[in-house]
Amino acid sequence: MKLKLISKTAAIVMAAAVAVASLSGCGVSKSEFNSLKERVAALEDMYGTDIPNTASSGSNRASKATPRPTEQPDRDDRDSDDDDKSKEKFDSDTVGEDIDVIEYDYLDDDGKKFAFFVFDNDSAFDVDADISIECKDSSDKNLGKDSKTLKNLESGQRSYVGFELDKDTDTIVRTVDYKESSLRGTHISEIGARAARAQGGVNLTVTNNGADDADDLKYLVIFFDGSSMTGFDSNDLPNLKAGENITLPSVCYDDFDRADVFISVTD
Repeated sequence: MKLKLISKTAAIVMAAAVAVASLSGCGVSKSEFNSLKERVAALEDMYGTDIPNTASSGSNRASKATPRPTEQPDRDDRDSDDDDKSKEKFDSDTVGEDIDVIEYDYLDDDGKKFAFFVFDNDSAFDVDADISIECKDSSDKNLGKDSKTLKNLESGQRSYVGFELDKDTDTIVRTVDYKESSLRGTHISEIGARAARAQGGVNLTVTNNGADDADDLKYLVIFFDGSSMTGFDSNDLPNLKAGENITLPSVCYDDFDRADVFISVTD
């Protein structure tokens, strides 16, 4: 409809213009010629002409186009970049740099020596850790070797391994080899553990928050007086059904003001 209206308008203006042109050469009076010329001008003012304006036409096309925002990576591309970072190749040495290991040594009243290694996994990977130790006395004599595997140490979780040492141990040489974990069996993140102060120690409550039964678990309670380790309690946990919890007494024979609890999946 719009195109027909423009064509009709153009025809009126053109016809009037032709009439003016014809009359201007046919001996009409000047007053008649001026009257027609004014009518043509009035028609042009009222309806315009359909002569295309290149600049205006270009402007109209631009105004109908969808504005293009400043070019930025698509969200999918950014997510893909994040995924690429999280999927970086597993390297034992590199991952090991992001896992803190704290050693706690303890000599009990019977002269027995123990060493506990607490692993805090701040890497992006779930790992299993093969831990080997070599014990030496004060003269650097080898007293023996031992090894254990720490399983299912998930990213962001803590766990531990413990060793009983030769009574003459003065130095422990520790070697750790990390492997990416398949997380088979119980997940440490699904096990809740807390210690509540009780007479002669604490009451340890362990809860299986997972959907499956939890087995092959051990616990460690380390008692502190200030920053000094004053005792420990460590043992196997019974199998826990999904949603089940158990409360056990954990005894400390010396003064303490703090008790830290750790859970481990045994091999």
